[in-house]
Formats: sequence, structure tokens, C-alpha cells
Amino acid sequence: MREMKDSGIEWIREVPNDWRIVRNKNAFVCNKELVGEKSELTQLLSLTTRGIKKKDINNAEGKLPESFDTYQFVKENDIVMCLFDLDCSAVFSGISPFDGMISPAYRVLSCKECMEPRYADYWFRYISNGRKFNHYAKNIRYTLSYEEFSTLPLLLPKKSEQRRIADYLDCKCSQIDAIIARQQEVIEKLKAYKLSIITEAVTKGVNPDVPMKDSGVEWIGKIPEHWKMVRLKFLLSHIIDCPHETPIYSADGDYLVIRTADQDLGKLRTDEEMYRLDEGEYRNRIRRMPLEKDDVVYGREGERWGLACMVPESNKYCLGQRMLQFRCKRDMFSPRFAMWALNSKFVYLQGAVDTIGSTSPHVNISTVRNFLIPVPKISEQQEIAEYIDKKILRLDKEVEQRENLICKLNEYKKSLIYEVVTGKKEV
Repeated sequence: MREMKDSGIEWIREVPNDWRIVRNKNAFVCNKELVGEKSELTQLLSLTTRGIKKKDINNAEGKLPESFDTYQFVKENDIVMCLFDLDCSAVFSGISPFDGMISPAYRVLSCKECMEPRYADYWFRYISNGRKFNHYAKNIRYTLSYEEFSTLPLLLPKKSEQRRIADYLDCKCSQIDAIIARQQEVIEKLKAYKLSIITEAVTKGVNPDVPMKDSGVEWIGKIPEHWKMVRLKFLLSHIIDCPHETPIYSADGDYLVIRTADQDLGKLRTDEEMYRLDEGEYRNRIRRMPLEKDDVVYGREGERWGLACMVPESNKYCLGQRMLQFRCKRDMFSPRFAMWALNSKFVYLQGAVDTIGSTSPHVNISTVRNFLIPVPKISEQQEIAEYIDKKILRLDKEVEQRENLICKLNEYKKSLIYEVVTGKKEV
């Protein structure tokens, strides 16, 4: 059992006796060498949640500068730091596997002789977990200057032990990541299967023996002979677009706003995960029409466009940005069947015509109004909706189990990194 000592740092606690506690400036050099005229010959890099990735300068998503001449060089094994928006930024640091250039907004650190880059990468992953540097950033945007960052503490074992730690964590984390990747692959297959069940049921029904006819729509193919193809606008009493301004959120508000981010395939996030509004802002958001129980909401913009959900309760929810509200003619269109039909692949393909070549997907209301929907009688719609509900419930449970396993594995990985880079687990 190795001898330990109190580090004097609350978020580190005890460390091995022979480990030094130094400042970041003792282990790193901050570089800012601008690429200048060499930008056209330099690989563009991006700091992402999955590490530093290469980016195609001719086909990069998002806003790009007119010139990359102010970008800075990054060398292989440099550590790239994001020292702004520490309270909400999805990334904090990453070790670069490449030479290239990156935004001047970041800090680029090279390791001094005493520091093994891979150990530094794991150390900063530990710092990122729980956002341990947040309370050092005493400003509105939770930003650290490099001068402030350079004085913060760092655990420094001997370099031979740093390498041993990095080798151990490389092995263990790659094993954990491989399990997570397999689980994620299964989840994606389950989600694809869900979509196929929905699409098959709302275009073919649940009776395989009924006579079929051509729907007249290439994406749909054949439908039961007694079904009709009807445009969405004739099945709804109301199609309401959201107010086109950003809601003013209130952490302790009594009302909830439905955004595209709150939707999955036929399922809303829980109330605890959604943004809240006070009564005044809620009234403003429902000025065109309140959301009632069993209304259908549909996202028509952004990366998560094309998802539909049902409103579970009246007088509680309102539309966020980029959302539409549908109220069904109940004698023609069952809300639950409507919701599943709108989530189907054939409806998505009808909307996708508007999004081709767009970096910010946007489906026109006129396109949505004219979606072609295969429509059986109300009784059959309800039967189909119940069939889909049962199938999706079973698949959702399996997805949830696998997502819970991924969550546990990620927490185990965080715990393992903490135990090893602080010396509590000897390797």
C-alpha cells in the first residue's frame, strides 16, 4: 500500500507521497504562432467532444472566417484548451494527433520535458469532469485568462509513472469505449427498426391479407385498397406556427416550452429536462392558440426536424422556436395515428425536398400542409396506433437499458481516470 499525503486541494484530496503538486506554468508552454500566409497549406482542425478532428476547409460546417491567416499552428501532441464558457462548453481540452491549425479563440499548450502529453490529456479529462476549474473563473462568461490558468494546480508524478498511467488508461479506456461503441451500434439499429415498424404500419396497416393498390406516391408504394391518400391540411382543423422570437426562460416557471431538442421519435423529454416559462411569457407564446392535450407538435427546422409528438396535458405546454402545432379533425384523423404517420420515413422524405443542399434544414409550411398521408377509417387508425404503441414500448425499453449501460460505463471511465491520475489507484 503506497504512502499518501493530503494534497491540500479539496477536489484532489490525498495523493502519493512522492508526487509533486506544481502549477500549470511549470509543465506547459503556451504557444500562439499564427499561420499567416501558410493557411492554405495547413490542415484545419476542430476541437470536438470526441477530441481534435480534421476539418475540410472547403466543406466545413458552420460559420467560417473570410481568412484563416489569424489561426494558430498546432503540432502533434499539443494540448488545445478551451478556457471560455467553462460552465456550459461541451469541450474543455484535447490532445492533437495531427499537425494543423485551429481557431485563435483556443489556447495551444506544448508540454515541457517533465510532462508526458498523454498523461496531461487524461489529467485535463479529469478536470473537465465536474468542471473543476469553474469556481476559479470569477466573471459572467466563466472564462479563465491564461495567466489565471497557469497558476492552477497540477499533479506531477515522475515521467516514467506518467507514461505507465497513460499506457494503462489507454488500454482500459479503449476497452470501455469499444463496449460503448457496440452498444451504440445496437441502439442505432433498434432506432432504425422502430422507424421501419412505424412506416410499415401507417402505410400497409396490420392485416397482411388485405388487397393492395398503388398509392401514386413513389416513396409510399402500395397501400390497402380501401385507404385514401389525403393531404395533411384536409385532416386538420388548425395548423399553427410558433411565435418567431426566442422565449424568455424562467428556471422556476410553472409552464414548459417544447423545442425541437425536446423531441424524439413520438416521445417528449421529461418535464424535468425541459425549459420553463413564467405565466406572462407562457401567455405570450400561446397568443395564437393554446396547446391542448392530444395536439400534435412537429419540428420543421434544424438538425432534429421531422419529429412529431403528442401534447400530454392541456394548459401546461407551449411552442418553442421552429415548431408547428396541429389539431386533428377527430372524425377523420386520430391524433395518435397522426403522430406516428408524421414520424414515418415517407413523410420525412416529402419534407426533405425542401432541405436539399441546405446547411440549416428548414421545411416550408406550404410543404407541410400538403404532405400526403395514407388514411384508413378511424377505427383502423386507432388499431394501428395501438399496435405501434406496443411495439415501440418494447423497443424503447431495450434502448433505455442499453443507454443506462452506456451511462454506467462512462461514469466508470470517469471514476477510473480520477483514481489513476490522482494516484489513488496504483498501476
